[in-house]
Amino acid sequence: MSSDDLFVSSTQMAAAVNYNRWTYDKFAWLVKDAVLEVGCGVGNFTKMLLANKALRSLYSIDISQAAVDSCRASIEDSRVSFECIDICEVSGGYDFIVCMNVLEHIEDHRTALSHMIDLLNPGGALFLLVPAHQSLYTKFDHAAGHYRRYNKAMMRTLLAELPTESTFTHQMYYFNSVGALGYFAVYGILRKEPSAETPGEISFFDSWIVPAQRCLEGKWIPFGLSLITEIHKDGSAVKN
Repeated sequence: MSSDDLFVSSTQMAAAVNYNRWTYDKFAWLVKDAVLEVGCGVGNFTKMLLANKALRSLYSIDISQAAVDSCRASIEDSRVSFECIDICEVSGGYDFIVCMNVLEHIEDHRTALSHMIDLLNPGGALFLLVPAHQSLYTKFDHAAGHYRRYNKAMMRTLLAELPTESTFTHQMYYFNSVGALGYFAVYGILRKEPSAETPGEISFFDSWIVPAQRCLEGKWIPFGLSLITEIHKDGSAVKN
């Protein structure tokens, strides 16, 4: 899939209102002042970020021109600017960076992640969400351009090897355990084609599973569809 193909496929997840809100609430408390969104996609989280009163300015980027054009056409706010640019070409300083389902698309993920941490202002935070567990890697991952999926051990090793002089603390946890089981069933067992549309599955999951799962799932779960890592520069406070 090209970057524009990924933008088109991501529009299916726009209808997952409960899931998107659940994901946003994982990092809403970290949003403050100058924010960088790495991968604006269809703008679902861009709009949520702009509704956060702690946000002062938002720089939202994507490597898909279709994504950037769509967001520019649908989102009007003087606090946000959009650009089609690679993360490693971004400069400046940010108090919060959110990067979801992007790092796995980058071959040199060490350089990209190191650069994101270096872009943080002192006391700033990075919310990083990536697909979890290499054992879940399927032809969907390959078609989507994923170089890898991650687990906690792999992420700890990556963080330890980053070419950065910045000091930081981090915590990580798995997210969306039911989604991991569904992903394995759909793409691992049933071997559904990557190009197949899944509006029915997404609607059922969002309407019936997410509300219950949100109440029951905690940071203690041993596996998930995604791995979340919160990185706090210069040892800033981590929420329990």
